[in-house]
Amino acid sequence: MKAKTITKLKFDNKAIDKIIPDELDFSYVDKKGNSEFRRKILIPFDVPKKSILKGLKLCIQRDTGSKLFWLLYWFDGKCYVYPVGKFTDVFGTKEVEDKLLPIVRSHTNDRGHWIKNPKLTEQESERVTKNEDVKAVDRRTVNQVIESLMNENLPKISSEGTICAKSLREQSRFLIGYNKRTRFLSYSDDEDGNGRITFRPNYKSKAPAPESWSELFKKYPSGLGHIKDKKKNKNLQISLYDNQEYGKRYMDEFKKPEMQTYINGLGGTYSYKKHCLSSLKTLWNFANDKSWLGKADVDPTKTIKIKRPNIYSKLAVNVKYNDKYFKQNELNIIFNKLDELSPEYPFASENVKLTFCIGQRQEEIFKLKRKDIKYFNKPVPVPQEDGSIEMIYGKIHFRKEITKRRNKAKDVFINQPTMDCLNQIKSIYKRPGMENYILVPWLFPSPTRIDKQRLNNQESAYIKSTLTRLRSTKGLWNRVRNETRLVGVVRMARKTLVTLGKDAGLTNKQMKYLSHHDQERTIDLHYDKGMEPEIMKNTGLVAKIYKFPKSA
Repeated sequence: MKAKTITKLKFDNKAIDKIIPDELDFSYVDKKGNSEFRRKILIPFDVPKKSILKGLKLCIQRDTGSKLFWLLYWFDGKCYVYPVGKFTDVFGTKEVEDKLLPIVRSHTNDRGHWIKNPKLTEQESERVTKNEDVKAVDRRTVNQVIESLMNENLPKISSEGTICAKSLREQSRFLIGYNKRTRFLSYSDDEDGNGRITFRPNYKSKAPAPESWSELFKKYPSGLGHIKDKKKNKNLQISLYDNQEYGKRYMDEFKKPEMQTYINGLGGTYSYKKHCLSSLKTLWNFANDKSWLGKADVDPTKTIKIKRPNIYSKLAVNVKYNDKYFKQNELNIIFNKLDELSPEYPFASENVKLTFCIGQRQEEIFKLKRKDIKYFNKPVPVPQEDGSIEMIYGKIHFRKEITKRRNKAKDVFINQPTMDCLNQIKSIYKRPGMENYILVPWLFPSPTRIDKQRLNNQESAYIKSTLTRLRSTKGLWNRVRNETRLVGVVRMARKTLVTLGKDAGLTNKQMKYLSHHDQERTIDLHYDKGMEPEIMKNTGLVAKIYKFPKSA
């Protein structure tokens, strides 16, 4: 096929798109008569002489096939080339006109002669911009950024508020922890689910609470106060703030290779390293938001890899529980043991039982208040497929501020087993010495944490604070595991509910509606009031799972 030669081209996207570079003639004969090939050819556009497009050509590159818009113009007796842009699906003739119009108007006179060189104008603009950027850069060390971040209570970058208290504790541990300075810190959530760090006295050393972060960091600067007791710092970890290699570097020098090396050098589990990476992400985004990274705009933590350990690895402490669940007979044993331990662990036993009954995150259940229990005026009878009737007594309302993502509230229906558990909670207040716990608004007060004197004195602000709610059931669960010889963790409750529900005849999608599992996020988008009868019916079916016989 004979190669084409195009002398003029219509200034039109379709015309440009029709050109096939492989069909064009790139050959020429040099002065010695030898046949050669051009690296590119220029095709002029057919435009009026007084048009702003005068001198515009289409540059086609032989090797790549790229189609480029070039503006050729004369200035001070010399021909210049101004690259306008590459022809793509989103950059065509209209975009070329829009770009050239202000350039031509500001650089030519009434006769169309170039009185200013646009290339020099562009270079000068870039030079000024670079100088301004240099002036704007306020370089901070990693430790300086950490100090500022802690002082602002680890704010969210993409939205208002701060991360929750649990995340505050975890991230603070990696940033400034494993150090005596953490003995002066207390973590709590406000009504909106925003975490905050407050200062407290060190009760062991009887040292007063610091008045500011500046005072705390002055008392325990980088490298001072490291906890070397293996009982309190098992692996003798060192925080980033106390790391002499990375803490004193400029933040803009703490990039992906350094972060990757730092994380790889950490001991601990896969989960431990993931939490550390999350801390680095918060730190980097905070510095970037403060313009302490110059022109950095790519989050280096996004491409950092943390290898998941083999399930048989010693580091895979909790991985083995990811796909495990308790069988129905094991649930029977667990529930009876929880009832047995309730006098020793009031509210904690009922908390674990409720976690199994409704299959929600225990961290969310900790934050429930009694007002979040919404009973119906009358129980709603729900017919089941087998002809039986299951009663639904109300809803447990999870406020959006206590959910994992804090973006949407959710409701869980109260079936008979759940109702039994809630009634057990009510009965605790009738036990001798437990009467005043009714003053605490939390569904699960913490008898071990609550200051009995402040409770009896009815100090309203203290009683309503997060200092009075249950935060952990670790001690109770260790007793359950040791005395029942069952192997597992409380977070298996969700997997247990889903698995047993599916065994009872519910579909995967139905169980995800009941458990509000994140694996199918579209469920939240499609949930509406019209689905409640179906979900109530499914909740009734799940109730049958927990109606196992009680042991003597």
